[in-house]
Amino acid sequence: MKSLKIFSFAVALVVMLSSCSASWLDTQTNGATLTQDQFDALTNPTDGLVNGLYSLLYANSGSEHHYFGQKSIDMATDLLSSDMAMTLNAYGWFTDAATRTCSTGSSGRNSYIWSYYYTIIMNANTAIRKMAPRQNEFTDEELASYAQALALRAYCYYNLATLYNPGMNNETPDMFTGGTGLGYSSIPIYTENDTTESGLIKEQYVSSVGEAYEFAINDLKTAIAFLDSVDYVRTTKIIVDADVARGILAYCYLESQQYGKAYETAKELIGLNHFSIIPYDQVLTTGFVSTEDNSWIWGSDVTIETTTGLASFWGHMDIHTYSYASAGATKAIDENLFSEIPLSDIRRQWFDTTKKFINDYKFYDKARGVLADELDRRWLNDIVYMRIEEMYLIGAEAALRNNEPEKAKELIKVLLTQRDPSTVNTVDELTPSELSDMIYYNWRVEMWGEGRALATFKRFGKPKIRGNNHYNGAGENVAVTDINLTFQTPNGEINTNSTFFPDEEE
Repeated sequence: MKSLKIFSFAVALVVMLSSCSASWLDTQTNGATLTQDQFDALTNPTDGLVNGLYSLLYANSGSEHHYFGQKSIDMATDLLSSDMAMTLNAYGWFTDAATRTCSTGSSGRNSYIWSYYYTIIMNANTAIRKMAPRQNEFTDEELASYAQALALRAYCYYNLATLYNPGMNNETPDMFTGGTGLGYSSIPIYTENDTTESGLIKEQYVSSVGEAYEFAINDLKTAIAFLDSVDYVRTTKIIVDADVARGILAYCYLESQQYGKAYETAKELIGLNHFSIIPYDQVLTTGFVSTEDNSWIWGSDVTIETTTGLASFWGHMDIHTYSYASAGATKAIDENLFSEIPLSDIRRQWFDTTKKFINDYKFYDKARGVLADELDRRWLNDIVYMRIEEMYLIGAEAALRNNEPEKAKELIKVLLTQRDPSTVNTVDELTPSELSDMIYYNWRVEMWGEGRALATFKRFGKPKIRGNNHYNGAGENVAVTDINLTFQTPNGEINTNSTFFPDEEE
């Protein structure tokens, strides 16, 4: 099928950023592509702007096969947390994350992550700036596109705030102001008003993590209101609708310690009944391969036009997909974490004890039953960004932190009914401390390999010991206070953005 290169602001701005930005941003990208059918389906100019943003979620960087958009960040942070183990360093990809060296100011991965999110932010800002003057004249479709740009910008600020801070349990001094948690300052907030018509990015002082969360929350609340007002219905799950925005909002409330709001937002999304938990009898058969799965709130439908081939989540995670994992560079659940999974928990069977605890039945190509020992060389399995199970975990954790253990128990029991039914009757007798341990355990096992491990570790702060299946650092103690678990502002940004160290006279 013929593909069209969309020379929208989502692509054009990349060129402007690399040549005109006042601060340092590595903004190289492969651009945005749409199929002919998708292009023909665009009903208004703003669709083109926002569609370019979505392509950045999965764009790969070319020769670097461990940089392929959001899922490469999810993998790296899971490895950094030590809940994911790299069992063999066969090709060098992701070794910086596996050895916990990727968060320093000079790290290439750190630069990639910073640039990845700020590139999307700058493109979203340009789209918002172009659309805002016509807001009162918007059609329903245009208003939905505007809302999606707001939500995607918010998603990036949520991730930056979460990665570039030490978490509520970390006492690492702030390199700028000496604070911790929400007071940690390292993230510039750029709005549509900071991007000029010529593409010049105005330098901004760093904001606190708390301010970044609040900025994201305001964007998300506006986006949800707009999307609800027009009863927006998306055509594919990669598109942000009100459900996706609510899910991101629930995360923002949780991380910003607004627990009552986090619980209510998660519970609201659950109550809409748009999605359902993967049932017990399908836990080992879904393969996490399709956006059609009713548990998926947000995901990318991978096609021939959008696949990233060898440099992909599936290429690095599934030994039955032709790429690095099948050639020996396998990723696995940390052996010590695996040992915590009781025999009664169906999720234990996601992992293969004969192959260093690799995931063999969580992320796998269901077609392998037909192909026998053949490897998948199509790389067309879909990518999940958010599932409804996360809302049960957010709601349970938020309720417990808000001193409402009964609400927490109600939600965690619903999840356990579909994962380890034999434990459901024990939940009501748990103390708050025991309940906290159970929620933490379920975050780590249910969401293993989906990019939630580092943030979860920062929130709970429980020390861990790396299992013996890590090729590097096996048996090491890992504490949440380890400076290597907090991404530092890239050196390039500090060196070229004068607002990080303003003149004393100012």
